[in-house]
Amino acid sequence: MSDPRHLVERADGLPARSAAAAGTRDLHADYLKAAAIVGVVCIHAGLPFEDVYRFGVPVFIGLWAYYLEKALARRRPDTHLAYLGRRLVELGVAYIAWTLLYIQKFYDGRWDTTPLHTIVGGWFGGYGWSGQYYFVILFQLTLLFPLLRRWVAEAPTLPVIAAGVALNVAAGYWLFENRWISAVGDRFFVYWIPYVAMGIALARGEFGRKPGLGIVAVLLLLAAPLESQLFAEHSAYLVLTVTLASLLLMMSAVAADRAPARQPSMLGRAIAFVGRNTFAIYVANVAMLEVCKSVGFTAFAVSHAGPWGLLVVVAATLAGGLGIGWLLQALGLGVLVGKR
Repeated sequence: MSDPRHLVERADGLPARSAAAAGTRDLHADYLKAAAIVGVVCIHAGLPFEDVYRFGVPVFIGLWAYYLEKALARRRPDTHLAYLGRRLVELGVAYIAWTLLYIQKFYDGRWDTTPLHTIVGGWFGGYGWSGQYYFVILFQLTLLFPLLRRWVAEAPTLPVIAAGVALNVAAGYWLFENRWISAVGDRFFVYWIPYVAMGIALARGEFGRKPGLGIVAVLLLLAAPLESQLFAEHSAYLVLTVTLASLLLMMSAVAADRAPARQPSMLGRAIAFVGRNTFAIYVANVAMLEVCKSVGFTAFAVSHAGPWGLLVVVAATLAGGLGIGWLLQALGLGVLVGKR
């Protein structure tokens, strides 16, 4: 006999069984997030073939939209703006704290000799430290998210995504020849709409998980270095191979139905743990790489294994980022690493 308790409604309007499923971690998404943060750290550490790892930030943008859409779907419409406002404040606190830390490290003593437009548009505008532009993009997308999710609901999703992909390719090959467009670079939100649209569509169940697409995505990423050579002056994130691969990776790993999966192995749990703490690694990896360099660990690894010795540095950076995240949470400063 079925348990009648599954019909009980929670206070937020979700059936109890649906609420339980909504709270279940999607291990596939966590695995993808873990792969994405490893890719980001590999780029910052200077590993060879960096274009292969460029899927990291696009995937983060798409998964950000996926989880935000699911969060809003669980809430009453009249609370959406307040919720987005809180998310914006939390993002701003982390951005200011880490930006000030890195500016103090990298630009100490240069305030008086640096033009104001460089300080505002460079140090605080996305070029102050590796990965800072991610915050700039999220600020824009958070403010526009109510409009974007309505747009995705009203327009066919695939044409919206296809139009975004076409815009990215056009920008990468031609539009960035314009110095004003090039000056803004890929910090402008419009280049990230395909990933936001895909994240929202996946959250709404428009596409089911298609694991086989992951193989196609990997093949595209392997071809990314060759394509990037065609326009090395422009954004590596706007090349067709990276754009398509990032979208396909999301479709291969993410689904709206987060039903409980089989108990993962110890390795699987470790990877999922990294995937659940990517924000801490993202903001702290620059500091950890600087520490590895300053104490001679990076030079030691490279001297013994060449460029691939940097993989050891990447592993140390991941561990250090997790440690910093744990410490800040223990100190009640979890907002600095994306923990409420």
